[in-house]
This record gives sequence, structure tokens and C-alpha cells, in this order.
Amino acid sequence: NISQEAQNLTTALKGKKQTQGSWGEMILESVLEYSGLLKNVHYQTQESYKDEQGKTKRPDVIIKLPQERTMIIDSKVSLVDYDNYIRAQSEEERVIAVEGIITAFKNHIDILDSKDYAHYKIGTLQYVFMFIPIEGAFALAVQKDPTLYEYALKKHIAIVNPSTLIVSLRTIYLYWQSEKSNSLSIKLFDEAGKLYDKMVGFADNFHRMGSQIKTLSSTYENSQKQLSEGSGNILGRVENLKKLGARASKTLKDSKIEFSEFDEENLDIFVADDEIELLEEQKKDSF
Repeated sequence: NISQEAQNLTTALKGKKQTQGSWGEMILESVLEYSGLLKNVHYQTQESYKDEQGKTKRPDVIIKLPQERTMIIDSKVSLVDYDNYIRAQSEEERVIAVEGIITAFKNHIDILDSKDYAHYKIGTLQYVFMFIPIEGAFALAVQKDPTLYEYALKKHIAIVNPSTLIVSLRTIYLYWQSEKSNSLSIKLFDEAGKLYDKMVGFADNFHRMGSQIKTLSSTYENSQKQLSEGSGNILGRVENLKKLGARASKTLKDSKIEFSEFDEENLDIFVADDEIELLEEQKKDSF
């Protein structure tokens, strides 16, 4: 069963270009995940856009770089000629298969060049990465035609395989980490500056509050003296009103505030004056 399923997979991959493309994209995405980049954060897959002529284009992967820059990766797979090379029984068959591999690569390069992905938007890198998931196939092609890589570079296309792409992606990942660290440092210094300014304002208010507390304390002490201390204090005078006959249900002596009372001499003089006035009123009435 396993052999049959493997044969079915091989047939599918060799028979349909769409299936081959999906397989290549799967390999590409596994490399992206291994690099540490996050999908929909650091890169997008199959994101479509319209070019200046209004044509819809859909690169396999759009890598987001710091400072609003981007990089395009497109996966290209050709399994038929490579499979023919592996199954070849003679040197002549191998040469024909390798020529087929080289032709397929050049066709992919021309097609990718015609898509003009480098003009995706402002900030896109001028070089587009053409991802080859089968390293052995590309190695055979370059061995037979060393100018293949230069042919791609002239069209602003860099050919990468899983080994070389992972290095580039890890560099981008570290770049993002550095950018994040710098951003956090800027925010940290910004917050530190705001905290310092707040501390200056708080220190001023704290000093002002201390001055106000001192003023309030001084006013309280003066008021307390007027209320309960000295021979002329307010509470003592009020208490004398009760002694003179004022009707009240409560007494100040039951309160928690201690106060100095008038001396008896002042009270007696005050009472004597009242008695004299009362006698004078009685004399007037008798006349």
C-alpha cells in the first residue's frame, strides 16, 4: 500500500503543474516556519494585488521587512526532467534530461521576469527570489551550465534552495528581533522621560502641599488658642452663659475639648453689675 501511494504521489507530481506548484509551496512554507518568521506577521502567502496596468498578480510569498520594505519569493518546480535523469539507463538519456532541466529553469526565469514582481510596491527589493525545492536538480543544471545563475541575476532574480534561503530568512528574522529591541528601547526611554517629568510635577505639588499643611497647622493652633486657651477663650465665655442662666440640655464639660474658664472675680463682677441694673429698673417702676 505504501509503495502504491508513493507511486500515485510521484505520478501526480509529475503529471500536473498545479500539483507540483502546491508541493513546492508546501516546502517553501516549511522553510519559512523553520526560520522563525510568523505567518501574517512577517510574511503573507498567495496575496494578490493589481499592477499598474490593472492585471492581478499573486506571488507565492511576500516577506515583510522593517521600515516598510518587502521581498518577493516565488516557488518553481520541475520534476519531470529530474525524474527522467534519475531513471535514465544511459549517458545519452542523462544528457538529454539535464538539458531539459536547464531549459525548464530558464523558462521559469523568463516567466518570473515577465511578472515584474519587483514593482509590487514602493520599497520592494529589486531582486526576486526564485525558490527551487530540489537542490539536486539545480546542482545538475549549474554543473552543466555555469552561466545559469548569472542568467537569472541579469534579470534581477536570485535562485535559492532550502539551504541558502534559510540563511537569508534567519538574517531577516534577526533583523526583526533587532528592530523590535530598538523599538522597545525607544519606548523605554520615552516612558522614562515621561516618568521623570511626572516626578518633577509631583515633587512641586508635594512641596506646595507641605507648605499648605504648615499654614493650616499654624491657623489651627491659633484657632485652638482662641477657642479654648487663655482667660478670654470662646468656650470659657460660652460656658459662663450657662452659669448666668442660659438654658441648655448639654454641657461643654462633657466634650473632649479642654478649655480654660473665666476666673470667679470676673464672673462675680459681671453678676453684680446685672443686679445693680435690676435694682435701678425696680426704682424706676416704683416712681
